[in-house]
Amino acid sequence: MSGHVPVRNANRGVSQARDEMALGIQAMLASPLLVRERDEAAFTAVRRRRTELTAWFDYFCGWTLTVEPRQGYARLAKVRAADSHVAVPRPALRVRGSGAPFDRRRYTLFFLVAAELTVLSRTTVGLLAQRVAHTCAVEEGVPEFDSSVRAERAALVDALLLLEDYGALTSVDGSTESYIAGADAMVLYKADPARLARLLNAPVPPSRLGGAHPDLSELLAEERYGPRVDGAGTDGPEPGGGPNTAGGPGGGQDPGEGRDSGSGPTRNQRLLLARHSLMRRLLDDPVVYTADLSAGEAEYANTLTGRGLLRRAAREAGFRLEERAEGYLLVDVRGRTTDDVFPGEGNVKQTALLLLDVLLAAAEPLSLTSLTGEVEGLLERKPSWARSYRGEGGASQLTAAALGVLVGHGLARQEQGPERERGPADGPRYRALPAAHRYAVDRADFGQAGSGETGSGQKEQSQEGGQA
Repeated sequence: MSGHVPVRNANRGVSQARDEMALGIQAMLASPLLVRERDEAAFTAVRRRRTELTAWFDYFCGWTLTVEPRQGYARLAKVRAADSHVAVPRPALRVRGSGAPFDRRRYTLFFLVAAELTVLSRTTVGLLAQRVAHTCAVEEGVPEFDSSVRAERAALVDALLLLEDYGALTSVDGSTESYIAGADAMVLYKADPARLARLLNAPVPPSRLGGAHPDLSELLAEERYGPRVDGAGTDGPEPGGGPNTAGGPGGGQDPGEGRDSGSGPTRNQRLLLARHSLMRRLLDDPVVYTADLSAGEAEYANTLTGRGLLRRAAREAGFRLEERAEGYLLVDVRGRTTDDVFPGEGNVKQTALLLLDVLLAAAEPLSLTSLTGEVEGLLERKPSWARSYRGEGGASQLTAAALGVLVGHGLARQEQGPERERGPADGPRYRALPAAHRYAVDRADFGQAGSGETGSGQKEQSQEGGQA
């Protein structure tokens, strides 16, 4: 009987390691800059499994994970796949107020402040504002910063608060928001230069780009894949089997192996690119359609080795991989990694579900005009619903927002119809994509519930019966 105890302990250890790996992967996907103060449990899991997690992200995605246990943060340097599905934008959000997205001015001030803080470990808001104003005045194409204007001070505060939220800046004395009331506010800061440097995420350091007007696309040129050749594909199963095998980190990356004739990438470099780009798309995009894959990605996914690695990656990350004829989908059953749930709450997502039902019932792509007409009819039938879209042009705005949700989630696609069928005011057309069949909408229930405002529970979601 006593001999069973070590076995149980060993099984418990294996189970704990598996759970910590999945938690660590999902936590880093949800927050590429994971701060201990925000999620102690997730950071502990990442710290404990940092060696395995670093190998996992590097092998499957080509992403670099840096864990700083003493400083209390972990940074995943994600790079999006070149042909990744264009989902809804993910701009930085303001920390204060309603969390509106950053505009161009706030982004500019954010980077200027971050640059100043790399040389000022301790400073005040007044000194920072002066240095930012000086930089704006001397840099070509950058509007001047005027601290006497309240809107300018508010934009600077938003940039500072975001840096504080990242843990790259700490307010030692005073409140950052007090600067909005007046430029004479006294706020003392302490910067973390190491964390500031981690915020910048590009495979190629900007310092390597020369010239007065450098090509910024070069920042994303990853040398490990060799010279880029359009249409490069795989030419066979990948050697090795994962991060813990001979084909793991470093495996399949020797540029001297399998070198093809000419100056293009080697076979191993093409395999590496196919594996990384496919996994990046699976982890970043709501749905990955086979028709959207490059030749290399599609060929890689069809090999026994490639498909086996996809399944293994999904299992180790705690996801369920759905493989259909139309494409692939990683299902996050617990919803830990997404910041945009669908169907979700609110008028826009309810309208998106309605339009999804209409698109699925249509034999041909529907025009923006006809879809707007559907929303106008809905607003007329439900006068107490969606009050914020009752003004002039409200139906058009609601339709555009709802279609943006559908396109961003890979459920619908915008396309142009044949020119001979398009009128000058007809605009683009939309059609449902295969993943849209995962959602079954009861329009009658929606109509009854519409008078009761919102609630995603008013829709029937058929996740398991999908056809994606």
